[in-house]
Amino acid sequence: MRMICMREKSMVGYSKRLLALISLLLGSAVQAFPCDQPITISNWSFCATGNVSAEGGAADWKVVPAWTREKVISAYFGNDPRLLANHGLCNAKFHRVVLCQPGWQTGNPDECSYLVCSGFYSAVFGKEEREDYEREHPNAQ
Repeated sequence: MRMICMREKSMVGYSKRLLALISLLLGSAVQAFPCDQPITISNWSFCATGNVSAEGGAADWKVVPAWTREKVISAYFGNDPRLLANHGLCNAKFHRVVLCQPGWQTGNPDECSYLVCSGFYSAVFGKEEREDYEREHPNAQ
């Protein structure tokens, strides 16, 4: 009888630990995927807040947001702040980064990075074109 009780207790303990592990994995999966939030282009901006330095190294971290130094985030750009400053878009609201390196235009349209990059650059260039048109044609509606 005592052996059965011990087995039941250990199974209950094992089940609780398994459930805790599963919930932990599910919780971390939510943070791991860059596309878990709807893509709203207005949430994204260039990561660089200034020009990268000639000296490089630690000085480059000064031109990207401080939250990008977190290990989970910096893994997305190889812990290279110059790469992030030159080719990165940052979503400060959800603490997400994406690199828009040469060749992203030919990427898979179903990938989050492709959608963010193409959507952001389309919005930026669309805004510039709209402003140019309004300057050239101030009376147009």
